[in-house]
Formats: sequence, structure tokens, C-alpha cells
Amino acid sequence: MKRLPETTFFSIMIFFLMTEAYAVSNINNKPCLNSYSSQKTDTTNLTKFLNIQTFKLMILPPSSGVQFLRNKIIFLSRTKNEKRMATNQISFGTVEAYTADVLDTALDKHNIFSPLSSFSYPCEAITFSKNYDTLYYTKFPNKGNREKIFQARFTLNNKGQPDLLTDENPLDFCSDNANYSHPALSSDGNMMIFSSDRANSLGGMDLFVSRKKEGKWYSPENLGKYINTTGNEFFPFLDADNNLYFSSDGLPGFGGYDIFSCKFNGVDWNKPVNLGDHINSSQDEIAFTINKSDLKTAFFTRRLLSNTTDMQLFRIVLNPDASGENLLTISYIFNGKPVTRTSITAVQTSPVVKPSEKEPLKSNTETVTVKKTDQKFKEAATTTKKITAKDTVRKKPPVINPPETKTTARPESKAVQAELNDRVIYKVQILPNAAQLKVKMMDINGKSYKIDQYVYLGAVRYTIGEFSSLSQAAALQRITRQAGYPQSFVTAFKNNVRSLDPALFK
Repeated sequence: MKRLPETTFFSIMIFFLMTEAYAVSNINNKPCLNSYSSQKTDTTNLTKFLNIQTFKLMILPPSSGVQFLRNKIIFLSRTKNEKRMATNQISFGTVEAYTADVLDTALDKHNIFSPLSSFSYPCEAITFSKNYDTLYYTKFPNKGNREKIFQARFTLNNKGQPDLLTDENPLDFCSDNANYSHPALSSDGNMMIFSSDRANSLGGMDLFVSRKKEGKWYSPENLGKYINTTGNEFFPFLDADNNLYFSSDGLPGFGGYDIFSCKFNGVDWNKPVNLGDHINSSQDEIAFTINKSDLKTAFFTRRLLSNTTDMQLFRIVLNPDASGENLLTISYIFNGKPVTRTSITAVQTSPVVKPSEKEPLKSNTETVTVKKTDQKFKEAATTTKKITAKDTVRKKPPVINPPETKTTARPESKAVQAELNDRVIYKVQILPNAAQLKVKMMDINGKSYKIDQYVYLGAVRYTIGEFSSLSQAAALQRITRQAGYPQSFVTAFKNNVRSLDPALFK
């Protein structure tokens, strides 16, 4: 049994939610990694592209690593002059957040991160908006022993000085008695991935995603069993291309926590890939982060299994050979060429409703977790089950290559044709198994559904159901997810062609 982290804030790909992953993951991905089972073979060539160096910086609890702030990094360090801080705002005594430029294997002059208001929370658990005027971070509320995610904004005081204004209450979806930690914000600011042990987690800490619409964060969704395990998934990070990185002790690895990557395919994320023994070891590898400004520098932390307070920071940089191979970013080496960027997500979600207004949020999946509390660190822990490669590796789907064609009903008149052009049909996209594909039918909760297929991005996709309203399709989506198909989502077709128009999902 793998042990859980022993520091309060050590709590903290989306997995492949749609069948686009099978097609996109094979396009423009060289030299990116493949599945878990071939990780060692595929990563041997990474040594000529990446230079991994030990970095001279002590990692101080409650932090587990560092985070980039433009081309600087932010980290916790010992306070040089405590008089500069307001005593009642310092949560961890003489520890304070600082920023500095990165030199070769050390830092330049340190500057305090928030001079007018103390900030001493885990730095690897910070995520910034694209223009760096807003940040989300993890801390304990004034009342309570569970970690929550808070928002803060930089603003100018009456003297024109930049000040960090923090919200008094956590984000709305953090309203229950669960831990919410280590937020990771997408490049457009409309998706947030975080780690939590909320009600519908599969075991330990799981990764969830919340989507932002009209200024509100919607009810979080579990990223599913191909990312989350009965172990723990922590430290999510989204790079500038929205590729997901995280640490897990439940997926197959080299020992302890390993770092994994899930490529963003334009809508969701492909299945997790172990970054290999060039980075992962028999110890814990955690807190992976990339400089979003140039994607050419990264950091991660190695923590000893025998002593969880003994942590070594590592810096990753590109070797000159990488430029010669046109591998211009670290993200490209791990995930291949990014797909066309889009902020459209064809997944129907529900807005967060506070318990005082309506009934509490209900999970879509019934799970049973056995929890215990470590009073020393006030940290929720969950018993874990050791996972083997046999338990978690997915079988590849059958290869089907039908021609990219579409058929439309022959209209009887121009008026009928115009009506067809405006007609919108909603279906639920799903990943059937081989037996279901053979008969082109699938049974869900005693009801049979015909499996339809269409071609998108050069590969076959599968759908069930056909509805004229979004609510009807969303109802079937909920049923399929409860029946064990967590990757299902709603798609829209206009004039028999799939559409990602956001107006169709309102």
C-alpha cells in the first residue's frame, strides 16, 4: 500500500472524455510518449532533448514546489524582516512568499511577492489568470479544517501601490465538508482542474474539472476512472496549450508518486501517459510546472519516501539539440504538436447552487471511501489499493476507417431544405466496447440504444440517442455516466454536421 503525503498541503487529464483522443493522439505526436507499458523504451531518447538539473532552492513546508510568475518563480522562503508583515496575517510564522529571476541552477535577488499583505500559502498550489491580475490558491478557511480554493486579485490602493485583495469566502463549489486543493486554470480562464476528496471521488484525492460560464463556476465533474484511481491524484497543472500534468500513486509507475501527462485534444484530454524514468524514479515526483511564457523551462520536486520533509527541486530546460529537431517547447516533447486551440467544450454542466438556496449538489456516481484523519496535519486521508498495469491499462479500440461521407434526406422543396438547414439534433457521444460495436447496439439500464457513427477529424465517433432539445440529451448523458460510461458527453448536429457553436449548448 502506498502511503499518503504527510504535509497538510501535499493534497494537491483530465482523462480522455471523448473518442477524439484515439485519432488525435496519433497525429503530429512524435516524439511524444505512448502508453504506460512502453514508457521506458519511449523515454530513452528524451535525454538528448531535455537537460534536468538540481536547483539550489530549499522547499519549505507547507509548499511542495514552486510556480511561475511570468518569467520569475514564486516560492516560500524565510522572512528576513518580520516587521514588514502583519502578524495576524502570517499563517506559518517566518515563512513568506518571494519571487526571483531564474539563473542557471540558482535564483537572483529575492523580492517579496505581496509587500502590503502577507502571503504564505503553498506556491505550487497557485494558478494565475492569463494577464496575472487574478490568482487562485489553497488555504484553510478561518473556520474549518478542510482545504478550500480562494480567489485573490491585484489592485491599487489609494497610494497607487499594488495590493493583493483576497476573497473572504472560498469558491462556491467548495461549500461541502471536503478538501479542495491545487487549482489549475486553463489558458482562456474558463476551466479549472483541482484535486478533491468530494463525495463522488473514486478513492483518495481525485481530479475534477469545473467550467466557468457567465462569471460563475459550475458544478465540478470527476475526470473519470482512466485518470483517477483508488489511490491519489494531486498537483494538477495546465500548460499554455491546456495539456494536463499531475502526480498519481495509483497509476502504473516507477514508485511512489509519478508525474503523468494528458494531451489536450481541442475539447477534452487524452488518456494519461507516464513521463518515464528520465523524470520519475522510485521516490515521489510531484509539483510539475512549466513556464507558460515560453514553454522552455519547467520545474518539479522529488520527495524522499523515507523522509517526506526532504525535498529536492529540479529544473528542466531544452538542450540545443531539441531546436535542431524543431522541438521548440517542453510541451511538444511530451505531447506533440498542439491541436487548434478552442474554448468550446461540448459538455453540458450544471451551475453551482448554494445549499441555502436549493438542495445540496448530488453526485452522479455512488462511491464508498474509508477515511481517517491525521490530527497532526489536519489532512483527510483515504485507504488505498495498490494498482497494477493489468488493472488500469485500457485496450485500444478496433481500427475502423470508413470513408468520410454524410447523407442527407432529399428535400421536397426549398422551404423544407431551409427547415432542415436550421434543424439541430442532439446526441450523446459515447465509447462502446468491441462487443457492442459488433451488433451496433448497447443496453443501458435495461433499454437498448442503436449505435450511430460519424466521421470527425479523420476518425469514427459513436453516438446514441437523437433529441430535439439539449435537456433531453443531457438526461441521457447523466444516465450513461451513472451506468459506467464517464466519458460520454452531448454533441450537437446542425444540418447533419457536428457543430461546436456555444449558442447551441445554452
